[in-house]
Amino acid sequence: MEAKVLYTQTFENTAIQSINYLSNWSARNDVIDRLIAVQQRFENNVMNNPSIYPPCYELTTIGVYDIRQFSFDGFKLLYRIGDKNTIYALVILSDKQNLQNALIDHCIMFK
Repeated sequence: MEAKVLYTQTFENTAIQSINYLSNWSARNDVIDRLIAVQQRFENNVMNNPSIYPPCYELTTIGVYDIRQFSFDGFKLLYRIGDKNTIYALVILSDKQNLQNALIDHCIMFK
């Protein structure tokens, strides 16, 4: 049975932050195209095998094992496998971003 992917508000917020930040160095449309390519590759890869990617290493160091990480083209996309073949895309960040700092910043900005 094929899975379905749902994108959280946090995913949308972090995608917008990535677009705004990376647009300082690249054309905005190029950044958007890169993010769309990451999203499409992610969906194509997890639809038939949601567990294809390993748990996020940064989170396993603090005891969180149910969040998985897909990396592609300089981005990391964190996701969780839910019930009934539902995949929740949680966050998308640059590979260079520190995950803990990014999540703290997100909590402060979107409280």
